[in-house]
Amino acid sequence: MDPMKRRRCQNSWTQQGWVEDLTLLGLIGLSLFFLPKAATAHPAHAEPVNYPFVVGFERFYSGDDNPEYLAEGGLILLNELNCVACHAAPEALKDRLTGRPATLIEGVGTRLNPLDLELFIRNPRFIKPDTMMPSFFAGPDRDLAEVEALKHFLASLKKEPSDAAMPAGDVAAGQRLYHRIGCVACHAPEVGYTPEDLPEGTTIELTGLPSVPMNLADKYEEHALARFLLDPNAHRPSGRMPNFKLSDAEAADLAAYLKSGPKPEIPEELKAEFDAAADFTLDPAKVSLGKELFASKNCVACHQPAPAQIASAPKPAKPLAELNVSDSAARLGCLSERPLGGGVPSFFLDEVQKKAIEFALRGLSDVAPLDRAGRIDWTMSSLNCYACHERGGKGGPETAREPYFAVNDVGALSTGRWGNLPPPLDKVGRKLTDAWFERILFNRGGDGEVRTYMEARMPVFLESHLQPLLADVKEADVREEPIEIDVSGLPKYQRGHYGRDLLGINGLGCVNCHGLKDRSAIGAPVINLSHTIERLRPEYFKEVLLDPQATQPGTMMPPMFTGRKKANEEVEQIWTYLKELDQRRLPDGLMQTDDFELKPEKDGKPIVFRTFLEGAGTQAVAVGFPEGMHAAFDSRECRWRIAWRGRFLDAMSTWDDRFCAPAVPLGEGITDLSDAFPGASTEAEFLGFRLDAQGIPTFLYEAGGQRIEDRVEPGKNGLTRTIKTGDEVETQTMPLQP
Repeated sequence: MDPMKRRRCQNSWTQQGWVEDLTLLGLIGLSLFFLPKAATAHPAHAEPVNYPFVVGFERFYSGDDNPEYLAEGGLILLNELNCVACHAAPEALKDRLTGRPATLIEGVGTRLNPLDLELFIRNPRFIKPDTMMPSFFAGPDRDLAEVEALKHFLASLKKEPSDAAMPAGDVAAGQRLYHRIGCVACHAPEVGYTPEDLPEGTTIELTGLPSVPMNLADKYEEHALARFLLDPNAHRPSGRMPNFKLSDAEAADLAAYLKSGPKPEIPEELKAEFDAAADFTLDPAKVSLGKELFASKNCVACHQPAPAQIASAPKPAKPLAELNVSDSAARLGCLSERPLGGGVPSFFLDEVQKKAIEFALRGLSDVAPLDRAGRIDWTMSSLNCYACHERGGKGGPETAREPYFAVNDVGALSTGRWGNLPPPLDKVGRKLTDAWFERILFNRGGDGEVRTYMEARMPVFLESHLQPLLADVKEADVREEPIEIDVSGLPKYQRGHYGRDLLGINGLGCVNCHGLKDRSAIGAPVINLSHTIERLRPEYFKEVLLDPQATQPGTMMPPMFTGRKKANEEVEQIWTYLKELDQRRLPDGLMQTDDFELKPEKDGKPIVFRTFLEGAGTQAVAVGFPEGMHAAFDSRECRWRIAWRGRFLDAMSTWDDRFCAPAVPLGEGITDLSDAFPGASTEAEFLGFRLDAQGIPTFLYEAGGQRIEDRVEPGKNGLTRTIKTGDEVETQTMPLQP
């Protein structure tokens, strides 16, 4: 059954209660202004549902009548409505029913005006009909003096905006961004907006799809909304709204768009009343009383004020296991038909939600702790990972939302759903390296984009939320029959140039779909292979190449290695080439005439290149800097041999397997360093080099029984050399000819 149709059975008190409360507030005239408006085209003004909206429940549970299945949805409601903040979960379920991390109210007096705060306290549904926040003041024993005091306390929680001024937002740019980067995976699109990648006249039907409402955006000041969008986790640690890595300009554009919808006009005869209600001066006595009430009313169970404001722990209520739901007709407490008062929160649940919670509470004693697969599903449901990703046949964007996952290269659409949609997460635990997980989930270690043709972004989550999930998927996705792959590069058959030939148009033709470095694929684009070594586990790399369909069902990748007698060796050759990518030329089909010249200034970082080099010997390691100063280290004699300015190197002879003459520095002012910087000794042993965060190498060697670290970097008067021998550090200047 359509979950939206089931909502007709919800209680009717809520709408009536709004008017009653507004009358008591003396703001009945303003009800015309604050009551929900009819749906508009703008997504921030989409018609809200009139019950707490929990996206995991709405999408997967609200349309099912099976009591056992609905009870599973009831557990989600108990967690997402934060019932467990007051009602302790049974011991066996505490690792599952953890509740949502508290929303920060620090600075709420800056984000919301006093009138909105008052209405939100009185009954949150005045401002946000779909809110999960209950009302403590909708019952018959409401105390307007307490509402007033709480308003003064919250209004006092100011937070000075950042010193950095936000740029002016562009509404049109924000509209385009909203409908391209993945916002519509959770939120409603603008009615009538057609993604630019679709043919003109295409219509998209989203009726009945559950979308997370955002009608609170209207209440935020525009720059405050932009700052929230820059780092939602800082305000809402629950992580239900993740960080989309927006720039300041993008956040400003999105905020401008979300604030751009039609504004209701205040009738002339109500303006004086509205101005009087909005006129506000902080009363210190009321602030103090409100602070006490914030603790005594147990607001601290779901909200975190600044540490200096409240030093009170949440007050527990009856544990979940002791709640009596045997008399479902009475529905006492939080499940009651209308507010009871006496400190009992009113959630205004609809009938489906009440039944789900009742079924869950009745079956608590029979609920077993989740197994690994259950824990994965629970976390993905809670954080709404299923909005973008599929795992085990569950989730992924609904068909009607798929066009809102945009591409910047329409050629990608020729690959079907793989061209514009986030990938399924099946086998992801054995697919990605730990470093790549950290890069894409926690924004650690640089840019993690490999699907550069896609506009949708992988958002950033709080590490505390996802580390348990990562541990589970890594264990769940272990392959029953391990795959063996040699990635040492040591056997002669593993030489990288063989892998280059295989990738090129005269080999397997991988470059027809895959780009490398800054070079796009020849045909329809798929994943850029530049990050393969740091991104994929080698065993998975081999698994997907040997049998793409079994590893990634539905993939467009053909089984290129079927029937090839040396398939295992060839996979290792490709891996070796990708591992040595910065040392080798691009495959045939991607090469251009100037690709042989190495240009450190192009990428803005040093290039470290092993080669035969004139003036530096057959075991040279050349280091080129973006600043136009370069040097070559002789790893055979452990000494710096030459330095020069200007252009760096032509790699043609090296990339052509060194059958040509040694490479020659392309720059000017070649300086012979042999006399000024002699080798450590004839007995020196080269131990390799390590790169720092900037990509600058430190050469390691042993001489005279001591370990030596040797490094050069651009300085004011040439290259600065730093030598560390034991605990002694010496700095030298390596002058360069003009």
